[in-house]
Amino acid sequence: MFYVTAGIILGIIAGLNFNVGYNPAYAVYISLSILALIDTIINIISENLNSEVNILKSGILLISDLAFALLLGYIGEQLGLPIYLAAIFAFGNNIYKNIRVITNFVIQKYNK
Repeated sequence: MFYVTAGIILGIIAGLNFNVGYNPAYAVYISLSILALIDTIINIISENLNSEVNILKSGILLISDLAFALLLGYIGEQLGLPIYLAAIFAFGNNIYKNIRVITNFVIQKYNK
């Protein structure tokens, strides 16, 4: 647990201190990538609480979710339509669903 906390703190410090710029045209792809990663992390935490975690399955889901979301973003950019919003809504729904599972687990643990 110490390594995880130290890694998060070091990542935040490094992100705030390094001046890294990006092209604003890639904002859609960056946001979709971040949402896919957050979705996968929260999904792994939810599966870990239910003792159903499988790293291979989680890795494959991350890659497929990321590829499909970026494909939607690319097609939307080519067509001039915000199709990437479908991926954002899907990731948001999945994140909230898994947070509810985590919250229910914590409430049941402390009610006993």
